Amino acid sequence: MNFLFQGRQCELALEKFGLRLYVELVDNDETQANQVANKIVKKLSSSMRAVESLVLAPTASGLFRNGEATVINQHTSLRRTYEYFRERASNPSVIEDEVKHFGAGDGIARGTTFQSGKLLMQLNSFHDLVASVNAYLSLLEHHMVLALPFQGFDPSKHSLEKFIGFRWGDKYGQIFDLTRKDDKRYYDRLVEVVERWRNTYSHGGFEKGHGSSVYLHYEGIGAIPVGLSSATERVGIFFMHATDEDINPVFELFDEFDAWLSDTRMRYAMEWITSGLQVRFDPAFRAELVDAMESPERFSKYVDYNAYLDDRAVNMDY
Repeated sequence: MNFLFQGRQCELALEKFGLRLYVELVDNDETQANQVANKIVKKLSSSMRAVESLVLAPTASGLFRNGEATVINQHTSLRRTYEYFRERASNPSVIEDEVKHFGAGDGIARGTTFQSGKLLMQLNSFHDLVASVNAYLSLLEHHMVLALPFQGFDPSKHSLEKFIGFRWGDKYGQIFDLTRKDDKRYYDRLVEVVERWRNTYSHGGFEKGHGSSVYLHYEGIGAIPVGLSSATERVGIFFMHATDEDINPVFELFDEFDAWLSDTRMRYAMEWITSGLQVRFDPAFRAELVDAMESPERFSKYVDYNAYLDDRAVNMDY
């Protein structure tokens, strides 16, 4: 797209490695050309608000209803985030014990502090465990949106926009069948992890049935830490945020759940998702999926063919 800006010849071009803006050099002054380029980018960014409100917004809901939408597949980046925090939680950096002497005079220390490297490592593991659980739930929510066309989802009958905005549990209830044994069993186990590690620390650190968010004053005993919702049921005395006994079962559950999805429950959806291909919701794509999912072999060929088309488009090999 060629255009003039402040008397300069300019060009916007979609090239192999992305969108490029070219600005004419005047008197070989690159600094001034960069300033002009920044002005163009700023004006284009401002104009997008008008484009969105006047052109895109009036037709957006209709396009959603017709399934004329593609959801960008972010599986790889979200999976990397989860694995990054998981590795840190499982294998924290080694921290040595540290002893400090202070107030020394005449060769005599007036005081000593001791910092346990093991306790700091456990604290770091705890922080990374919370981050990894958040990352995994984000990945799971993303998978459930991408899986919709493989589950017979019809955007003309159910709102894709609303589904994307649902909480993870509501998404799970629509993708899976909670009357089925395994669907319900994994849901309950995931809820337990979410309630303990995610919800607690995404709601101001107030725990639900675990640990020391609140201390109740028992007459003749003292202040005892309990979980908010379990105050009348049981006392959960708090000693350590997260040990190996806490961390390992969480990741074992995630691994087991991932295997169940890929091998059994959402085999075709997960094969497509892990390939990195984008997910369309238009009627033609959904009809192709129904045909491709007649057998594992047929579906694998369908994925390979679409991967070939995608590579050709990315490399502009027309």
